[in-house]
Order: sequence, then C-alpha cells, then structure tokens
Amino acid sequence: MTRTFYFAVALVVFVACFIALPQCVLASGGEGDANLNPMEFIANTAAWTFLIFLVVVAILYKFAFGPIAKALDAREQGVLDNIAAAQKQNEEAKELLTQYQAKLDASKEEVRQIIETAKKDALRQAEDIVAKARDAAGLERDRAMKEIESATMSALQSIAERSAVLATNLAGKMIRAEVKPEHHRHLIDAALQEFTTRS
Repeated sequence: MTRTFYFAVALVVFVACFIALPQCVLASGGEGDANLNPMEFIANTAAWTFLIFLVVVAILYKFAFGPIAKALDAREQGVLDNIAAAQKQNEEAKELLTQYQAKLDASKEEVRQIIETAKKDALRQAEDIVAKARDAAGLERDRAMKEIESATMSALQSIAERSAVLATNLAGKMIRAEVKPEHHRHLIDAALQEFTTRS
C-alpha cells in the first residue's frame, strides 16, 4: 500500500509539472518572441523541470511522504492490533462465559445434592425422633403398668388382710354367741359396715 501511495503521488506531481511545462517555457521565452508554440519541446527547460521535479519529490519523500506513510502504517497497525486485541478479549470472554456456565451448572447440581441430603437427614431425624418417642411412650406405659400392677397388688393384699381380720373377728363373735338367723344377718351387716368404714 505504501509503495502504491508513493507512486500515485509521484505520478500526480509529474503530470502536474508536465502540464505546467509549456507555461514555464512561455514565461522564460521573453517578451520579444510571440511565435512560441506551447507544444514545442525545449530540451533545456525540460531537463531543468525534470531536475526540479526530482528535487521536489525527494524533499516531499523525506519530509512529507515518509512521515505520512509511517503515520498511516502505524495507524493501520494500531487498528489491526486493536482488532486482534478485541478478538482475543472476545475469545477470552467466551471462555470465561463457558467456565462460569460450567461453574453455575456445577453449583446447581451441588445445591440439588445438598437439598437431597438435607431432606434425607431430616427424614432420618424425624424417624429417630418418632422411634425415641415410641420408646419413651413404651417405657412410660410399662412404668405405668408396673405402678398399676403394684397398686393393684397392694390393694388386693390390703383387702385380703382386712378380709382375714374381718373373717377372724366375725368367726370369734360367732363362736362366742349362739348364732341365730337374725344374729347371723346382724353380724354380716356389721362386718360389712366395719369393712366399708375401714376401707
């Protein structure tokens, strides 16, 4: 691109000088020559024009075309570098997006596993609590049954003792007195009354 640019600028300058050459010839001809042909080739003027053209092109190349071309090349390289950097950043962003998506999917799976584990733990704890409650209720029931049995045995023993005392008293009274049917009835009622007052 740079060589093409230089060549185009040089060609434009050369054409401009070639077009201006007849005017230079006319200007240098003097006022006395009125028969000058603008298309006539004058070797001396053409040589000087060509030499001036080369000097102007060399000066422009050194001080104008070179820095302009370098600036254009630097700008082009900068644009290419920016495009390459943007493409690289785009690729890195896509890679990061892929990594983040993978991490997000992994975290979703991890959360699902944590929830499943928590559900299983909660179910197991609930079963343990129910089992402990059943065991505690069973122990409480057994203790209450033992207390009931103990109270029943104690009551039966107390009743048996009282019955024996009453039977002994009743037998003693019966032996001491002559038993008649009305006495017999009277003794039974008295024994029952005594039994109820003692209990």
